[in-house]
Amino acid sequence: MEKRYFTIEEANAIVPELLEIVPKLQDLYAKMTQEFPDVRNAWEKARYGGGSMQGTDYLSVALVANQFIKMLESKGCIVKGVERGLVDFLALRDGKEVYLCWKNPETEIKYWHDLDTGFAGRQPL
Repeated sequence: MEKRYFTIEEANAIVPELLEIVPKLQDLYAKMTQEFPDVRNAWEKARYGGGSMQGTDYLSVALVANQFIKMLESKGCIVKGVERGLVDFLALRDGKEVYLCWKNPETEIKYWHDLDTGFAGRQPL
C-alpha cells in the first residue's frame, strides 16, 4: 500500500468525521468489554470444550467496530487507540516522516509526534 502524507489542512478536514465515528467506536469497544462476560470467560471454558452463548452477539458488535476502523483506515487514518480516542495521520515535517496526532474530542489537529515516540512524545504544531 502506498504511503499517504497528510497536510494539516487535509487531516483537519477529516476531524468532523472523527468526532462522529470515534465516540461510536469507543461505545462499541466498551460494550465488547463490559456486556459480554460469557465471551471474556470463553478462554477458560475452552479448556473443557466450552464456548460462549454470547458469541454471536459479541461478534456482531465486533464486526461493526471493524467496519468503522476500516472506513477510517481507507481514508489514510491510523487508529492508534480506540479506548483513548487516538488517531494519527502520516505527514512530513521538515522532510521527516512524523504523525499528526488527534485525540477525541479535539476539534482540530494541534499536535504531532515522531513515529517512534507515540502519544507520550506529542508536541504542539
